[in-house]
Amino acid sequence: MTIKQKLALGTSIFTLLTLGIILTTISFVIYRNAKSEAIETLTIISEKMSLEAGAYLSGPLNEAYIMKKLLEEGSILDRSEVLKVLNVLTASNDSILGTYVIFEPNAFDGQDARFKNTLYHDRTGRLIPYSVKSGDKIIIEPVVGYEEESAEFYFLPKKSQSLELLPPFSYKIDGKDVMMVSLVYPVLKGNKFIGISGADISLETIQAYFKTIRLFEGQGKITFVASNGIVLFDGFHPEEGAVEWKNELDPNVNQAMLEDQKRIYIEGDYLHISTPIRLVAGVKPWTIRISYPLGLITKEIEFIFWLSLFLGSAGIFICVVANYMIFHRFVDIRLQDLLRFADKASKGDLTTHLTENRNDEMGRLVRSVGIMTDNIRQILTVAQTSGGDLSGTTKQMENSILELSDLAQSQAASSEEASATVEELNASSETINGNVKQAVENTKSIHISLVKIQDLVQNITGEVEAFGNIAVGANQKAEEGKNMASLTSQAIEEIQEKSQTITEFSEVISSISEKTSLLALNAAIEAARAGESGRGFAVVAEEISKLASQAAESVSQINHLSAGALESIDRGGAQVQKLISVLREITQEVSVIFEKAKNIIPMIQDQKSKTNQIYSEIEEISALVQAIQQSTEEQKRATDELANMTVNISNGSQILSDQAAMMTENSNRMTGISSKLGNVLQKFKL
Repeated sequence: MTIKQKLALGTSIFTLLTLGIILTTISFVIYRNAKSEAIETLTIISEKMSLEAGAYLSGPLNEAYIMKKLLEEGSILDRSEVLKVLNVLTASNDSILGTYVIFEPNAFDGQDARFKNTLYHDRTGRLIPYSVKSGDKIIIEPVVGYEEESAEFYFLPKKSQSLELLPPFSYKIDGKDVMMVSLVYPVLKGNKFIGISGADISLETIQAYFKTIRLFEGQGKITFVASNGIVLFDGFHPEEGAVEWKNELDPNVNQAMLEDQKRIYIEGDYLHISTPIRLVAGVKPWTIRISYPLGLITKEIEFIFWLSLFLGSAGIFICVVANYMIFHRFVDIRLQDLLRFADKASKGDLTTHLTENRNDEMGRLVRSVGIMTDNIRQILTVAQTSGGDLSGTTKQMENSILELSDLAQSQAASSEEASATVEELNASSETINGNVKQAVENTKSIHISLVKIQDLVQNITGEVEAFGNIAVGANQKAEEGKNMASLTSQAIEEIQEKSQTITEFSEVISSISEKTSLLALNAAIEAARAGESGRGFAVVAEEISKLASQAAESVSQINHLSAGALESIDRGGAQVQKLISVLREITQEVSVIFEKAKNIIPMIQDQKSKTNQIYSEIEEISALVQAIQQSTEEQKRATDELANMTVNISNGSQILSDQAAMMTENSNRMTGISSKLGNVLQKFKL
């Protein structure tokens, strides 16, 4: 495949990928915008349809309301007039199926007994007429089933006393079952419930109304579901009668009613919006669903897609043709010239000269190839003229290499003899150097040991001095303890003396207490003799006797405590005496320890001075050994250098000999190459 074909193919593939990305992006943006517009349109139409459906179903409210107001205001007083008004109301609106009233017993005119089992009445005479359309005529029938518990059209407004919208239910009209929706007002007089006024719309009429509505070019669908789940109209199955809505078909319909909230979603091939609507305040909402076909969205996208694809394909074709022409004009023509020149050069023809005036990349390439060819041409010219000179120089080099080889072999023999002598000298110096190193290591070990001994002696001296100081301090503390024990003994003796004094005072108080008790006893006896007049004095005597008893008891306790204190003081005095004797012994022993510590210190100091002297002598020996080591190391380095020199000379001689042989071989090879090079250069035309 040529470069032109590759360029065309690559351009096409790149353009197709770019076009695909652009079309995908455009389609996505258009789809998103179309979907957004469809949702907005759906929302507007949903609100509009909710209002229209509400207005359509609320139309019969006016007729039912008119009947309610007439009955509440008392404008109708005769039962026959009620029938006439019902017929007029039923005929006034094409969407109305029928109108009716039901009164409570005797609530209309109080004459129900006169109308028992008559037309449009029940067995009790209650007025229950129903004016309803049957075919092309209006008939009046009595309302049936209103007394049953399931009759919501009667009991709901009676209970709530407000307007009620009843979802679809079945009722017999002229012997046929008809599905209908009922709007019922309660009739009140003085806030008292007297009956109901209602109007009905048939399900068939509601379906006919929704069939006339066309949305989105007739492709949109309307679904109307009552609060009890009965489908009033299904746009997907418009001919289907009243059926119950199946939640599995679309759960969002019931969900919108339960949550009383609008729901927008995609289901199948449609974009749906389910909107809850309240036709009557306070009544459960119904749901109207508007379905927008997604095909209308994709239809616009498909048109733009095919248009973009056509324009993109045309652009690809134009781009490929333009690239082909540009490449042919600016690259291919000059590339063919360059290829023809290369073919001639590969065959040895360098007589052609390249010329280029353009300054683009291809022009610079052609000029560079031309300059390179000129340089090669010059090199080949020089090589052709220098071939003969190279052959003569090669022969002279061969002779010089033979002489150099002989000299290298004789030098190698001499260097081997010198190398053997140097190896013997080197072995002797290594032995001496090893012995000196061992001596140095031994002196270093002794030096380290002496340093440790010095540190140990220094630590022992410090410890002994500290021990002496501790002994002095302990002696002083023992003397102080002995003095304090003496003072404590004196204090104990003083306490003993004072305790004796307390005991004497206690005996005096005890004696006073006994005399006071006797006086109190005499006073009590005298008070008893005095009778009533001495009763107060008897009380005082009794109190004095109590005080005397308490004083005697306190004195007894004091004596007991004093005796215990004296015993404790005696024991304390004995312990203090023992303490004094122990402290005296401690003082004597500490004095002996202190004297011995004084005797140890001079011996340690003498040992320290001897250790220092040994340390200085070892340092001198270590210095001498290190000097010997340095001398032996210098001698070893000299012998090593001499050995290296002889080895280098020997190696150099061997290398020189090898190089001479190699150079001889290369010289021979170069002679062959120069002859071949001459033959090759003769092929080029310059």
